Amino acid sequence: MTVDSGPGKRTPAPHTALQVEASSDTPAAAPAPPPTSAARKMGSNTVARSGSESLSSVLPKWWRLAKLWFVGEERWVARGYAVAVVGLALGTTLFSVHISYAQRDFSTALSGKDVPGFYAAVWKFAIIIVIAAPLFAFNNWVEEKLVLAWRAYLTTRLTRAYFANRAFYHIRQRADSTEALASPGPGPHTGGPGSGSPGSSAPGGGCSGGGSGGGPAGASSLSACLAGGGSGGGGGGGIDNPDQRICDDAAAFVRSSVSLSLTVCRKVFNCVAFAGVLWGVSAHLVVFLFGYATAGTLVTTWVFGRVMTTLCYRQLAREADLRFSLVRVRENAESIAFYRGESGERLRVLSRLAAVLGVTAERIRWAALYDLWLNVYGYATILVPSLLTAPRYFSGAIEFGVISQASFAFSRIDAALSVIINNLGALSGLAAETERLDSLVAAMEGRQAEAEAEGEADGGDPSAASALLLLSRAGGTDRIRRRRDPSVRGLGLQGLTLATPGGQLGGGRLLAEGVSLSLEPGQSLLIVGPSGCGKSSLLRAIAGLWTEGAGTVTLPAPGWGVQAEEQQAQGRDGPERGGSGGGSKGGASISGGGGGGGSSGGGGVFFLPQKAFMPLGDLRTQLTFPSGLQAPPEDPDPASSAPGPSDAESAPLLGSASAPSPAPAPSAPRPLRCPSDGALLGLLEDCCLPDLVSRVGGLDVELDWGSVLSVGEQQRVAVLRLLAAQPDVAFLDEATSALDGPTESRLYGLIRKRVPCFVSVGHRLALLQHHTHVLEALGGGAWRFGTAAEYQRRNAGAGGGHP
Repeated sequence: MTVDSGPGKRTPAPHTALQVEASSDTPAAAPAPPPTSAARKMGSNTVARSGSESLSSVLPKWWRLAKLWFVGEERWVARGYAVAVVGLALGTTLFSVHISYAQRDFSTALSGKDVPGFYAAVWKFAIIIVIAAPLFAFNNWVEEKLVLAWRAYLTTRLTRAYFANRAFYHIRQRADSTEALASPGPGPHTGGPGSGSPGSSAPGGGCSGGGSGGGPAGASSLSACLAGGGSGGGGGGGIDNPDQRICDDAAAFVRSSVSLSLTVCRKVFNCVAFAGVLWGVSAHLVVFLFGYATAGTLVTTWVFGRVMTTLCYRQLAREADLRFSLVRVRENAESIAFYRGESGERLRVLSRLAAVLGVTAERIRWAALYDLWLNVYGYATILVPSLLTAPRYFSGAIEFGVISQASFAFSRIDAALSVIINNLGALSGLAAETERLDSLVAAMEGRQAEAEAEGEADGGDPSAASALLLLSRAGGTDRIRRRRDPSVRGLGLQGLTLATPGGQLGGGRLLAEGVSLSLEPGQSLLIVGPSGCGKSSLLRAIAGLWTEGAGTVTLPAPGWGVQAEEQQAQGRDGPERGGSGGGSKGGASISGGGGGGGSSGGGGVFFLPQKAFMPLGDLRTQLTFPSGLQAPPEDPDPASSAPGPSDAESAPLLGSASAPSPAPAPSAPRPLRCPSDGALLGLLEDCCLPDLVSRVGGLDVELDWGSVLSVGEQQRVAVLRLLAAQPDVAFLDEATSALDGPTESRLYGLIRKRVPCFVSVGHRLALLQHHTHVLEALGGGAWRFGTAAEYQRRNAGAGGGHP
C-alpha cells in the first residue's frame, strides 16, 4: 500500500452548484444573508416579466414534452389515438351543424303554426339525437383512454429518467445547495430531527428554485418561484418536490393537454362549419364577431394571463410544501415525540398552511375580477345576433327560424374564438404544470450529460455529452474522474483533491488535497479524524456522489468476481463467492442500506451508509437489497401496452425521437440470482439476527421495516446485505455506530473473512483491530497514513486521541 498526501499549495475550491448534504462529518454551509430591498424589488420585477411571457413562451416547452410520446417509440399508438379523437371531434361538429338546421326548421314551423312541418322537424331532431348521443359518449371514452395511455407513458419515462444515473440524489443535492445559498422565503425554514431544508420531497431534502442545472428551460419558472419565495425552476437552481411533479403534475399535464387540445380542435371545426352558416345570414355578424373576440382575447391575456399563471405556479409549490411538512412529521414521529417538538412542528405546518391560504386568497381575488370581465364580455353578445338580423326579418327577407339559427351559429363561433378567454384558468394551470415538468426534465438531462462526461452514464455516447458539459460549465471546473479497471481488486486514489462546494458564492473549505493511495486484497483502511473533517465526504467522492474536485478514483470493474471465480475457485480461501451480488450498470450502486457494484455472481463495489435504507417489500427484499430489486431492462408497462424504453433510450429524455431507438446497453442489468432461503437464514444467524424470521412471521411478510426494526437491527441487516453481495471492495460509513462492542466485533470479523478489501469511517478505537492501515485527517487538507499499530502507538500517550 502506498500513500502520498500533504497540504502543499492550497488550490482554489471547485465552483459548483451542487451542495452535498450536511452531515455529522461535513459542515453545513453558512446561511446566506437576507436579501436587500433592491434584490427583492428585482425579484418582483422578474416575476412580472415572467408572468407576461409565460403563456407565449410555454408552447415550445409544451411541445417538447408532448412529442416524447407522439414521436417516440410508441408514436403509432399516440397517433392512432390522436386521429381517433380528432375524427370524433369532426363528427360531433357535423352533427352540431345538422342540429342547427333542425332547430331552424323547428322554430320556423312553430312560428308559422305549420303542424306537419313541426312534427317533421321533431322527428329529424330525434333521429340526430339518437345517432349523436352514443357518438358523444364514445368520444368521451376514447379521450379517457388517450389520457390513460399518455399518462402511463410519460410517468414511466420520467420515473426511469429520475432513477437513471442517480439523478434523484443529485437533484436533491442541488436543491439543498440552492436553499443554503438563497435567502429564506416567506415560509419558515424547518429543522428538527431527521429533516433538512423545507420543500423537498425526500426526508432531509430542500425546497428551492426548481429548475434545471443550467438549462434554458427554467427561466420563467424561476421568476414564478421568486414570487412564491423559493419554489420553481431556474438555471442552476434546485427542483422542489420532484415526487409531485412526476405524479400529480404529469397527470394534470396530460389531462389538461388532451382537454385543451381537443377544445381548440373542436373550436376550429366550429369556426369553419358555422362561419359559412353565419355569413349566409349576415356578413356583419361575422366581421363584428372576429373583431370583438380578438379584442377580448388581448385584454384577457395581457391583464389576467400574466397574473393567474404565476399564481397557479405558486400554489402548486406551496401545496406541495404543506404536504411534505406533514409527511415529514409522519416519518419522524418518534424523534419529534422524544424531543417534545410537536409545538414547533405544528407552527411550521400552520405557517405553510398560511402560505397556501395566502396564495389561494390572492387567486380568489383575481378570479373574481376575471369572472366579472367574463360576464361583461359574454352578456354583451346576447343581443347582437337579434339586433343585426331583426331588420331583415321585419322586412321579410328571412324567416323567423333563421334568427334562432344565427344565434346558435353566433354562440358557437363566439365560443370558438373566445377559447383563451373562457379557458384561461385551465391554460394557466397547464402553463404552470409545463414549466414544472420541463425544469425537472432539464435537470435530469443535465445529470445525464454529467454522467456521460464522467463515464458513469447508464448508456449513451460520452463524446457529445462531454462537449455539452464543458460548454455549460463556466470556467471549466475540474471534476473527479472515476475509472473501472478489470485488473484492480482494491482501491486506487491518484491526486484526489476535495473541497466543500462553494455554489454560486464560490469558494469552499479544502477537505483533501493530493491524496494518493492504493489498497490491495487483504488490506483494509480506517479513515479517522474529528467530526467535520471530511471523512464521509471522501466516501462520497469515491462513490461518485460528489464529483467536484480533481484526481482519479480507480475501482474494480463490475462483475469482477464472476470472471475471477472460475480461475481461482480451487485456491481461494473463505466462503464461496457465488450467489447474489448487487448489480450496477457502470457504477457503484448507492442506496440507503448499501449498494452493489457487481453482477449476479458478486464482485464490484458495495457502499454501506450509516443510516440503513429499508425499502418497501417483504423481509426477503430487505435482506437482498438492492440485488433483490433489480429488474430486466424492459420494465412492465403500467398501462399494459407496449414496453417502454430502457434507461439508455430515455436519456437524453428530450432527445430527438425521430431517429431509430437505440438498443439496450450491453451492461443493462439482468434478473439476478438471490441467495436461497437457507443461505439467508445462515446469514441472519451470522449477523446476530437468529430469531428475526420467526419473530415477524416469515420471509414473505411485508411490514414497515423502518419502524419494526431498531436502528441496530437495521445496521445488522445492512451488513447482511454486504455479505450476501460479496463485493471485491466495501465502504462502510460508520455502518456499525449503533451496535454494541461484541456485535460490532463479530460483524467486522465476518467482513474481514469474506470481503477482500474494505474501507471504514469510524470513531471507535476498537475498530483499529479490524483494519491494517489508518488514514488520519490532520486539517487543512492534509492526511497522514500509517499502519493501525503505528497509529495506536502514536496516540497512546495522548489518551487514545480520536479516531
